[in-house]
Amino acid sequence: MKTLIRCLAVVPVFCWLAVPQAVAQLKIKPNSSPVAARQDARKIAVKFRERGYRITPLANGDNKHSEVIFDLELTRGVDCVIMVGIDEVIGDVDLYLKDEVGNMLQQDTRNISRACVEFSASYNGVYTVIVDPAKGRLLGHFAVLVGVQPGGFN
Repeated sequence: MKTLIRCLAVVPVFCWLAVPQAVAQLKIKPNSSPVAARQDARKIAVKFRERGYRITPLANGDNKHSEVIFDLELTRGVDCVIMVGIDEVIGDVDLYLKDEVGNMLQQDTRNISRACVEFSASYNGVYTVIVDPAKGRLLGHFAVLVGVQPGGFN
């Protein structure tokens, strides 16, 4: 009889110890959402808005297609920031800024998920922006915001 009581007292302890391991093995599907990507980009934009940048949505995309390429027409002396926010699915996104003839001006290829470049337009004209999300098994989204403010020279 004493042996039976000891076993019953020990079983709940083993069950209690096994619960965290079982929960850790559950795989929760990450949230894939263009809305989540826009919200993430807005979080990046807060510090730039406080510095006087006017923030505007520029593009949206996902990791199932090739890179997204678009042009920005800027006036010399305008300070500009390009921000890329992501949802929970995209692991990383790279951002490149090129001049009219394809020379690399700025890039953010850090392995920190989001991407952001800040620069001052050195000429009147078109700048090419390339957003290259890491490919993944699951569909993920990104959002691009641009911020501009008058610069220091004309």
